[in-house]
Amino acid sequence: MAPRNELPERRERISALGVIAPPPIHVQTPTFDGSLGTLFQLVRDHRVDLLDVPLFPICEAYFAYLMAMERTDLDEAAAALSALAYLLERKAWLLLPVPDPEPDLMEEVMDPEEPTSHEYQAAIQALQIWHEERACLFFRSPDAGPDPYELPYTLANVGPSDLARAFERLLRKAEPEEVRPLNKPRKSLAEQMKMVLLAVSHEWKALEELVTEPFTRTEAVYWFLALLELMRLGQVQARLEGEEVQFARS
Repeated sequence: MAPRNELPERRERISALGVIAPPPIHVQTPTFDGSLGTLFQLVRDHRVDLLDVPLFPICEAYFAYLMAMERTDLDEAAAALSALAYLLERKAWLLLPVPDPEPDLMEEVMDPEEPTSHEYQAAIQALQIWHEERACLFFRSPDAGPDPYELPYTLANVGPSDLARAFERLLRKAEPEEVRPLNKPRKSLAEQMKMVLLAVSHEWKALEELVTEPFTRTEAVYWFLALLELMRLGQVQARLEGEEVQFARS
């Protein structure tokens, strides 16, 4: 309650609740026409939908009221600002999205869907056919059926294990090498094949005799791959002499 020694003019502006009433600021919007105090009262009593009331004209009216005041009355200005702040806060809360309630799945009886695997039967059969055709060309030994894989070159009495042992003996003589960056350009196998073809003659020689020392493990790998490719092309042939594999031009 207001103190007893309050000035008469101040007492006239105090409402029944003991607070300063807002000044008669006129608010005119497409959905409301009246004073700020009236709008505050209607919104507080839930008699006006604040979502339909634009607050920008109300803020303009309050600013115009402050600019037009001849004498600063902080009580009235504070009361109007409190009413305006209340409206802004209420509308901000109303504009916040409200999460939708989760649907009750028990209310709806959903029929189980029919299996649709038959729609992909044609694709499954095509994949099986392609897998069988691929198995006839890749990842199988020379003796695999139904159509044996024909090697494009003749190895005579040289077997894969003989070639592996020859390559292993070559790697033992290789020197260690520095680690190279992955992005460094590497030698072309075609260039290595030309180099190997120049080194191989019609005289039978072992792999260690063909490769000039010193060499690294990487160079040994390139030599061996180039020899295999030249054998596949029929330009180099191999034979087993005792336990040693020898190479010569075809």
